[in-house]
Amino acid sequence: MNLEEIIQRIRATRSLPSDEDLRQLPYLKAFIYGRVSSQVQVRESRESIRDIAKQVMNAKRDGYKSNLDPDEVEKWLASIQSGADVPRALEDGDIIVDCSDLGLSGSLDEDKRPGLAHLQRRVESGEVGAVYLTEGMSRLSRDRDRVLGYRLLKLLKQHTCRIRTVEGVYNPAIARDWHHLAEDVDSSAEEMKTSGIRLGNRRAEKAKEGRHVGSPVCPGYIVPIVDKNRDGSYVFGKWQLYPPHQQVVIEALQEVVKQRSLYRAVQALQARMVVFPFFPKEPEDLEYMVKRSALRFYRQDRTGYIITYNALKGLATNLRLVGIWQWRDVLLKNNQDPVVPPELFEQAYEIAVSTKPKGRAAYAEPMEWAGQLYCYNHDEPRRVSALNREHRWACRPTTLPSSEAPCLQIADHMLTPPLTRAFLDCLDLTPHAEAVLEKLKSEVSQNSLEESQRRRRETELRTHIANLKRYLGCGDPKREETYWGLVCEEEAKLEQLRQKPAIPRATPLDLEKVKQFLENLDREWDRYPSRLRNRLIKLLVDRVELRHDANHIEASICWKIGLKQVVNIRRPVSNFAKEKLWRAEEDSLLRVLWPSSSREAIMAAFPGRTWEAIGQRAGRLKINREWVRVAIPKSRRWTDEEKEKLRELYSSEASADDIAQELERSRGTVISMAHVMGLSRPKELRYRRREPVWEPITIKFFQESSSPSLSWASLPRTCSSSRSSARDSTR
Repeated sequence: MNLEEIIQRIRATRSLPSDEDLRQLPYLKAFIYGRVSSQVQVRESRESIRDIAKQVMNAKRDGYKSNLDPDEVEKWLASIQSGADVPRALEDGDIIVDCSDLGLSGSLDEDKRPGLAHLQRRVESGEVGAVYLTEGMSRLSRDRDRVLGYRLLKLLKQHTCRIRTVEGVYNPAIARDWHHLAEDVDSSAEEMKTSGIRLGNRRAEKAKEGRHVGSPVCPGYIVPIVDKNRDGSYVFGKWQLYPPHQQVVIEALQEVVKQRSLYRAVQALQARMVVFPFFPKEPEDLEYMVKRSALRFYRQDRTGYIITYNALKGLATNLRLVGIWQWRDVLLKNNQDPVVPPELFEQAYEIAVSTKPKGRAAYAEPMEWAGQLYCYNHDEPRRVSALNREHRWACRPTTLPSSEAPCLQIADHMLTPPLTRAFLDCLDLTPHAEAVLEKLKSEVSQNSLEESQRRRRETELRTHIANLKRYLGCGDPKREETYWGLVCEEEAKLEQLRQKPAIPRATPLDLEKVKQFLENLDREWDRYPSRLRNRLIKLLVDRVELRHDANHIEASICWKIGLKQVVNIRRPVSNFAKEKLWRAEEDSLLRVLWPSSSREAIMAAFPGRTWEAIGQRAGRLKINREWVRVAIPKSRRWTDEEKEKLRELYSSEASADDIAQELERSRGTVISMAHVMGLSRPKELRYRRREPVWEPITIKFFQESSSPSLSWASLPRTCSSSRSSARDSTR
């Protein structure tokens, strides 16, 4: 092989394919995509359905090998039109026919169109090389925003996939074909917009007449069917009263007026189990109202639609309940019969719009770590709610029933001090104070320079405008017009300069405050408001991952720069912890075990609960147990030495459990004897809150730092000190 042959060979291998090569068929597999926009078109548009079968014949002519017969495909499509339960997709050889999207709008995304999702999967896997469409890109997408259409074009371009229509073969990888297909996407979007405007005008005309236009029907009404279109859709008239729901609406608004509060009214209605009953099938079939009524947005139980706070507020402020038809800017009085008397509605409306939280509920400062905590005890991390007003944290269920106990319910002082102490121990900004101060000084000097340049420019423009105005009145119309144009231009520049935001000025005192803030952040932390502390934490920390049980919490602080701190918190058990509330499954198990099982079996089934707590729960559930005589040991008398020791210990900081252990008696016996002896503890000991014990165990890098401007060389890599309380940890 000589040099010329080598050059030709390399040139042939490196040359780009021509446009004809990119349009050549067959290429990989052919995907025939069939779609019409509505079920009515599926039943009546026979030609559109027949065109799908013709695409099988076109694919075979283009060279694709398959045993699919166009006549058999046409019969298969006819069975789909008749509503038969047959597969919506066929595949044989090199041809795939998918009609899963028959009756679905082209404006829907792929997650609601199984046929389009199937096409995307096959294209991405490299199996499909040509898409056969009965029309242009409008079969694939009619998205008004053009997002879906261009996304599909980009996907087909990346895989050099051909698009076969009745006009010819196109490939988005070719610039000319891309523009042609993009114009098709744009025209489909404009057509959808025009159709939407036309449909909106029709609905507006119906609304002006007070007829139903598709909006949810207000509770207390039904919308009657007055006619039926040829395509099978219904024609609805004006709203009519529905007495079973009308009585519930009247009772609900009367309760609002009686209680003078939406919240108390909801509680009273739920206590009396007042709900909207379900729509019946007999004697009048109102099952169609299930999808027409606004009640479909309400919560449901087995008795009906539940009245919640938001639902009650919506009823108390809905003008349609007094017969006023409201749709966009259309307001028609006396359009339909009122559900409630106007006087009752006016009173309920005034209460609903004037209800607002008072006192501490009006606003509560966010806690330090609000929005940063996530519970990792679930399959998917769940954000821990910050109950700012109560100073508590709660990992509450979202989609589960409200009776479900929270996963985590803990006081703020049990969680925040360990996290804050670990955060501040790792955050040492003193080495960076001078660098930040120098940068601020340079910015201040730069701002001063810009401000002086701005004032000088304003002076120049005002002087120029004054000089131009001197030439006005010269008598020459052309020169007069020229000067006026120049004056207007300069005045516009001056106005634009004045509208620019003012450059903030900083004094040496401000710079000194910044320096003091950076150097004394640890010592002055508690002096700053919690809102400011929370903002600083959010700037530096990405999230805090919590993994916990009844006695321990493992908190992982993930910094935005890549650090990860792990803090082990030993959590004191509280007798009134909300996580210890009895759950429905525990009650069911107790009903099975309590009557006849042994004490050991019951205690093993309920770890973490005492025998007294289990017995109290069984009593509340009214579960009986076989009576067994238990021998009560004789109690030993208290000696004078024990009483004197009790008097000494009871006034100390020792807890009741420690005193009981010291005297070798039960906790209840110690408290009873102290009461008999008239002993009392100091208030600060009696109501001393439980404090956590924590230990920062590791600090490690879990990813590359994304902020190279900050140096963390001064940060410690391990911490082994243990702190017994939040009070001991503060400086």
